[in-house]
Amino acid sequence: MEYFMARKVKTTRKQKIFSEVQYSMPQIRENEANKIIMPRNPSQVDALNYLRTKTLTILTGPPGTAKTLLSTYVACEMLQKRAIDKIYYVKPIVDVVGEQGLGFLPGEVDEKTAPHIAPVRDALSVFMQKGKADYLIEKKIIEFVPLEHLRGRSLNRCFIIADEMQNAIPHSVLTILTRLGNDSKIALLGDVVQRDLDKKFGRDGLSDASRRLSKLGDVGQVEFQFNEIIRSGFVRSVIREYSDLYAA
Repeated sequence: MEYFMARKVKTTRKQKIFSEVQYSMPQIRENEANKIIMPRNPSQVDALNYLRTKTLTILTGPPGTAKTLLSTYVACEMLQKRAIDKIYYVKPIVDVVGEQGLGFLPGEVDEKTAPHIAPVRDALSVFMQKGKADYLIEKKIIEFVPLEHLRGRSLNRCFIIADEMQNAIPHSVLTILTRLGNDSKIALLGDVVQRDLDKKFGRDGLSDASRRLSKLGDVGQVEFQFNEIIRSGFVRSVIREYSDLYAA
């Protein structure tokens, strides 16, 4: 299968790409297997490159910048190439004031976790046929795991997508990172503005990991900007009006 291979580009080249960007969902080309996603801005070029080549990739920035989509796409790319056997989607289950936690949701465990794996389903729908996506989730080849259930595990030959890490404390992020076994990769994703943690917990795990780990050789980091929001023009306009929250 032919894939677009992202590569590092010089600043002048990035500026040229940036000026040509059409802000919509990433371009895709039909293929007999999955659709092929093409990056639409310089940050997506870097993100795809890091996701493919680094053990740890940290993607931060406002919603609608394709952090989950790009991570899921590269994970499925590796799965198809049999470089990994499993994809884990991990995120903290945070009880927010006025909202009900996981324990209050009706049904069995799979029914309780279904809403939490919805972001991955949305990402899969962009480049994968629904039947194939349903099969991978039903057979738990792609599996949602609450962050709290990771302790003591060793995860080999897998890709871990750790989403909403702004709602994890630093110790929890350390727990995720130290689960990583042989031939595995991990992506830490999030937006520090959408934090639900009480301030008493101190620094969130996403910004803490970024500060501690960004200079390591096998770590790649991309911070998406407001003008790289691709979800819709409306979302881009809304986020601009809330830009003061990102400056705080």
